[in-house]
Amino acid sequence: MTRSALTPESSVREFGKRLTEAVIRGKISLQLDRCKNRAKMQGRSLRILLRTDGPHVGHIPWEYLVDPSRDDYLALRVPVVRDLRLMDPVPPLTLTLPLRVLGISARPSDLPPLEEKRERDRIVQALQRGSPDNVEVHWLPGDRWQDLAKALRSGTWHVLHCVCHGGFDEELNAGYIQLSGDDGSAMRLHAGDFERLIADSPQLRLIVLNACDSAVSGDEDVFTSTAASLVVAGVPAVVAMQYEITDEAALVFASAFYERLADGLPVDRAVTLAREEVKMMRQGSLEWATPVLFLASDQTRVFASADQPQQPRTPRRTPTADPVTLIKPTLGQQLSERIGVLAEVGACSRLALGPANLLAAACEDGLVRVFTALDGELVAQCPPVQREKPICLAWSPWQRHVASRHEDGTVVVWDLQAEVPARVISPGGKGDTLAFSADGRWLALTVENHVQVYDVHGARVRDLVAWSAKKGGRHRAGENAGPVIFAPGDRHVVVACGDSSVRQLNVRGQPVMTWPHHQTVLSLAFTEDFLATGCLDGQVRFWSWGGRLVRRTGYGKPARHLAFSAEFPVLAVADDEGTVTIRDLNSGKSSIAAKLASQPAGVAFLDGGGGLVTGTSTGAIERWALPDWMVEQGGAS
Repeated sequence: MTRSALTPESSVREFGKRLTEAVIRGKISLQLDRCKNRAKMQGRSLRILLRTDGPHVGHIPWEYLVDPSRDDYLALRVPVVRDLRLMDPVPPLTLTLPLRVLGISARPSDLPPLEEKRERDRIVQALQRGSPDNVEVHWLPGDRWQDLAKALRSGTWHVLHCVCHGGFDEELNAGYIQLSGDDGSAMRLHAGDFERLIADSPQLRLIVLNACDSAVSGDEDVFTSTAASLVVAGVPAVVAMQYEITDEAALVFASAFYERLADGLPVDRAVTLAREEVKMMRQGSLEWATPVLFLASDQTRVFASADQPQQPRTPRRTPTADPVTLIKPTLGQQLSERIGVLAEVGACSRLALGPANLLAAACEDGLVRVFTALDGELVAQCPPVQREKPICLAWSPWQRHVASRHEDGTVVVWDLQAEVPARVISPGGKGDTLAFSADGRWLALTVENHVQVYDVHGARVRDLVAWSAKKGGRHRAGENAGPVIFAPGDRHVVVACGDSSVRQLNVRGQPVMTWPHHQTVLSLAFTEDFLATGCLDGQVRFWSWGGRLVRRTGYGKPARHLAFSAEFPVLAVADDEGTVTIRDLNSGKSSIAAKLASQPAGVAFLDGGGGLVTGTSTGAIERWALPDWMVEQGGAS
């Protein structure tokens, strides 16, 4: 943290202009202007969310983007945020004051000393400027990992501030910060170990890593940086450094950042104003762009006091965990209006909705076709691999990647921008299901009675036995594992087994939960609170993650596809005869949303209240309006 920024301003500005010309052009530039004008008219703030997935993309200093209409850096005017979008948005923490801040300053004997005392004093002063009784700042006297672990596990902390050296280990492909070992010399705390340290701190909402290179990741995986790993572990917001930074710049940034937080500003706006402070106080320096903000979602107000209203969020109700009840169907309401046919793709086996309302179809002619779900525009067309047709699909959380499984068992992860395979996996056996983890780091697929897990490079990291084999240990035909998903948090997999049970397996393949069924399970869907299973007998069961049956529907046709809405407390069920039913999880109300002409290939709710999308085995992809009772109760637009 001692090197000053020596790059000429003119070179950086030219780079920023070229970067802007490459990504903010045509329709995107027009859309940016419209968003700025709309935000100004409505008196609201604007932010730019960056999805930095893809090889080398995380290495680009996006903070140097230049506003094409003002010839000034965008990040000095509006928040520029690395949005990892891992799962459902993390809500603000309703605080019972005081706000508790934990700080640690590393002082290894074999590394250059840092201006940690000045930074500590300035942070305390900034946070306690207004109401000292509302903020409690505790600075650790020790700087070993044991000191940090003990403090995190013995107290409730809302903010963690680290003043230390950092870096990226190319050999381990992981970021790290440097604390002190028992002998006083530097000891690396790698990202995975740091993750584990904060695992028992659910109220931690913000981590500031005043450490060089703490935002640096590997070439292929943005999640290998120290900062991104902490977001994956459940911290909603992490501020880190993408380059080396001088002590003076780090001090100015930290002081200004915490002053703005103390004023009640959201974290992204606080970072933007702190950048401006560095720009003005460090004339000629480019270090204002060194801090990087990582978010788990677009929610930027990570704290809300008990008397301060939270940002409006769409209510998401879930069934209460009351004793087992039977949801009685109350059908007979009119069908939902069909908005239109989005595409006719010919015979297909599976339809899957991905990020940004993109639809992927596994077509009988061997192609994987990707459309926009709002207007049916063809986005990508991926050619057959070895002429084996695709039979199943799974989306990465990044809209650039979708995985397909083929008749011979081969799995292809497609780069949709280039329409070529990013990697090909040969699992050594057949199966017809696969699933990405919510963070995109793992891909699970079934092979007979096994679940195999692969990393982002296509290397197998786990081979889990889903259930015990029968007849002398030999696997019997017809007992293949069914659908597979990752449980919330991505630490366990959930798989429908050939013995009619559904099991949750840990990383060692041990069952940590079993949900018994009397019929083959055809489909799985989940929220953070509940697991839904669709069976051959037509029943859909709702289970708690603790293993208790909460509700179930009546019998009917085989429940082939399930889909929860992210905005309403409802579940869509598509049966083998093409009837799509929407069920309210609170009231038990249900209505037929669609009658399809042939067997369904998939069903999903569009983001933003955009309706329902369905696909059939004959290749008709259709969009349907939501039932009136859903719109009335949810206020969908």
